[in-house]
Amino acid sequence: MSEESQEVTATAEATAEKETETTESQETTSEAGSEKQEQDSQPTEFTLTVPDGYEMSDEGKSNYMSFVEELNKLPEADRAQAMLDKHLSSVSNSQEAREAMHQEWAKESMNDKEFGGANLQENMVAARRTMNSFSDPATDANGKPVLHQDGTMKGQQMTEIEVFMNETGYGNHPSVIRMVHRMTQAMSEDHRFVMGNMKPRETKKTPAEVMYPNMNK
Repeated sequence: MSEESQEVTATAEATAEKETETTESQETTSEAGSEKQEQDSQPTEFTLTVPDGYEMSDEGKSNYMSFVEELNKLPEADRAQAMLDKHLSSVSNSQEAREAMHQEWAKESMNDKEFGGANLQENMVAARRTMNSFSDPATDANGKPVLHQDGTMKGQQMTEIEVFMNETGYGNHPSVIRMVHRMTQAMSEDHRFVMGNMKPRETKKTPAEVMYPNMNK
């Protein structure tokens, strides 16, 4: 065999070996990718620990675990957006549930046998007056007065308790209104009670009371 023929044969063998190595490498990479894809598709086992002070139903846990499993199937670049969408949806649902609860409180208050019904408006005005007499005027972080934005009191400064009641929705809660209503009634029955910065009523003393201030004690 000539030297030229040997060189051609050697080159052909080297090329064949290189192609075999490339094929084996591709097969190995493909197998690794398949194994990884198979691992990613398998459900992830994890345990949920609900922090103290919170409650989570079995249905809530199941829904959350399903969301996590679906999240793991997404490309990493899409997971952040999916988490944000889930968070915003939860916040929206919470707000709707809270508003529905406040509306239910208001409905119960309107029909309350003690302060509701035909006398609701009158009782609410009196209760607001009583409540405000114990509260300081409300100001924002810059010290500016917080004003009513609508209603008959639009433009007037709110009190701190009014701001709290509006923000929490407790201003519609029948138990809160009933308590303030009873306070109003008790105060109207006891004329000696002084509300807020109001001065007590002064009565003229008799000569005997001036001379003997401790006679009736």
